[in-house]
Amino acid sequence: MNAALPHRYDCERARLPASLADAFITLAPDDATQAFLARPPHGRIATVARRALGNVLSDYDANALLDFYALHLLSTAQWRTLLGPYARGALLDVGAGAGDVTAQLAPLFSHVTTTETSRGMAKRLRARGLACHAVDLAESALPAGAPAHFDVVALLNVLDRAPRPLTLLERARALVAPGGRLVVAVPLPLSPHVHVAGGTVDPEELLPTDDATEWEPAVTSLVSRVLAPLALHVERLARAPYLSRGDADTARYALDDAILVLRPEGA
Repeated sequence: MNAALPHRYDCERARLPASLADAFITLAPDDATQAFLARPPHGRIATVARRALGNVLSDYDANALLDFYALHLLSTAQWRTLLGPYARGALLDVGAGAGDVTAQLAPLFSHVTTTETSRGMAKRLRARGLACHAVDLAESALPAGAPAHFDVVALLNVLDRAPRPLTLLERARALVAPGGRLVVAVPLPLSPHVHVAGGTVDPEELLPTDDATEWEPAVTSLVSRVLAPLALHVERLARAPYLSRGDADTARYALDDAILVLRPEGA
């Protein structure tokens, strides 16, 4: 994550296609955001331990084991504003991590299911009382007994870290119930990679990327090159910092996220 990134919720609408400019909703930091920003960073001893563990475990497993780098994207109130009438029914949060972001979404739904491939993160999700299936949806279906469809399927900061992001997006789309929506959050500009023990590797499937270095052309490219070919139509678009608790060297980390509420064609 970038330590120096400004916390942006606005954008230059004139630099977006008309359809995206019309869909854009300007959020703002609220009390939940400020409370997260006020959390102290991890200390030096914990930071050294975390970095040593990262040499033998993936970042996800290391963070889960030490309860490190808590995350924040949107508050419950911000999610309610963005999702509007779709904040209801059953939610599937794909690749939910330790559940920090899910916990803000969960109050808006009557039933919440998660998936997570990290065993440590899955354990933390279950400790929060969240149903968790330890599956990679790009590789296998949800197990028997899980709902067949969901009112909202969320892929929050997952696509750019997944081995097979395009397959994952297609599988997630297929799990959206009639009248439901797919929600995708992704940091821009895209920098796809997959975390493994000791570092990162390239994904098996490459997301289309270009030379866009600013948010507006990057989100335009994401929509035209990744989402539109799958007949996913942007209904609402927002921008927000994806925040991580800091460590002994950096008070906090942030990525510049686009958050898109998508309507599958025919829904």
